[in-house]
Amino acid sequence: MIGVDEAGKGAVVGSMFVAAVDFVADFAVPDSKRLSADERERLAERVRNECEVAVVEVSADEVDGYVSDGGMNDLMVEAHGRALDKLDASDRVVADASDTDADRFARRLSERVGREVDAEHGADDDYDAVGAASVVAKVARDAHIAGFDAGSGYPGDERAVEFLRSEAPDYPACVRESWSTSERVAREKKQSGLGDFSPSR
Repeated sequence: MIGVDEAGKGAVVGSMFVAAVDFVADFAVPDSKRLSADERERLAERVRNECEVAVVEVSADEVDGYVSDGGMNDLMVEAHGRALDKLDASDRVVADASDTDADRFARRLSERVGREVDAEHGADDDYDAVGAASVVAKVARDAHIAGFDAGSGYPGDERAVEFLRSEAPDYPACVRESWSTSERVAREKKQSGLGDFSPSR
């Protein structure tokens, strides 16, 4: 079975990563949310050693471009499709659904890659192949975000918000400027700057 999953979809800082894994190993994949960072890294390395793996990175700038056009669902289909395109395998494909409508996501992804794809919400909990893809994507995302002093990079992480405050309003390329959090922080920074300005007399 081939599993596909993403990491970083909702982050305000950093890229999103999508992994596809042709899972041919004979070990069970535990819930990645219950693993420490070190355990995830060891598991991802084992998956890479025993299975064919493909990972694609979607930059913050590309995410912003799709969001501006109102097409986040389009981006998820395209990104998952790119990961599958890189994988030279023909097994059954199961993806963790990245749309509120799992059947719609499966149909659109099937059309994108020209083969049948199943998609389910919570598939990473039900299928080792998808769980393995989730772990690989998460480890790739963790390594990427470690390059910034932004915590997890998610809007609910105060370190991420502090990073935005330190960089606003002229954000670096790693920030998704279309996110409401980054827009709000930039607006507050600009307003604060105006408040500090007092014209000379």
